[in-house]
Amino acid sequence: MNPSIEQLLKVQEVDSQMIFLKETLRLRPKELDDDRKKTADTKVLVEAIAVQIKKLKLESAQRELDVKRGDAEIEKLTVALNQAKSNQEYTIFSEQIKKQKEARGKLEDEVLGMFGEIDTLEARRKGAQAALETATNVLRRKETEMNELLAALRGQIQGFEAQRAGLVTGIDPEALKLYERVLARHNNFAIARVSNQICQGCYMSVTTQEIALLRMGQFLQCKSCSRLLYPE
Repeated sequence: MNPSIEQLLKVQEVDSQMIFLKETLRLRPKELDDDRKKTADTKVLVEAIAVQIKKLKLESAQRELDVKRGDAEIEKLTVALNQAKSNQEYTIFSEQIKKQKEARGKLEDEVLGMFGEIDTLEARRKGAQAALETATNVLRRKETEMNELLAALRGQIQGFEAQRAGLVTGIDPEALKLYERVLARHNNFAIARVSNQICQGCYMSVTTQEIALLRMGQFLQCKSCSRLLYPE
C-alpha cells in the first residue's frame, strides 16, 4: 500500500469523527426550534389578548360616559316635563324621556356585555401567561442543557483537530491536498477500499491493471467517484 494512503487512512478515521461531530453541532440546536416557536406563539397570544382587553376597557369606559350623559339628559327632560305648559309639550317630553331610557338601557347592556368579555379574556390571558412562563422555563432549561452539550462537542472536535495535526505531519503535501479536495467533494470519506474489483465508495468496477498498480504502491483515484483507492 502507498505510504501516504496508509497514513491518510488514519487521518480519515479522525476526519470521519470530526465530520460527524460537526454535523451534530449544526443539527442539535434545531431540536429546540419547536420549543422556541411554542414560546414565541404563546407570547404573541398573551400580547394579543392584552390588546383586546385594553380595547374593550376603553370602549366600556366610553359607553359608561354615554350612560352618564344619558342620565343627565333624562334628568333635564324630566325637569322640562314637570314644567310643561300643555299636553302637547308633556307628550313630547315624555316620548323623549322614553327614547333616552331605551337608549340608556341598551348602553348598559353593552357595558355589562363588555365586562363579561373582559372577565373571559382576563381568564384566558392568565392561562396564556402561565403557559408562557412554563414554556419559557422549559426552553431555558433545554437551552442550558444544549449549550453544555455543544460545548462538549466543541471540546471533542478540538481534541480531534489536535490529533489530526499530528497525523498529517510527514504526509506528502500534494497527496494531502488531493485527499482534502476529494473529502470536501464527498463530505463523508475520501479513501475507498477496492474489494472484488469494486470501489467501495461508489460501487463501480476497478480494472485488474489498476488493482495491480495499487498493490505495487501506486497512488490512484477511482475513475467514477475520484476517491483515493487502496487494495483489500
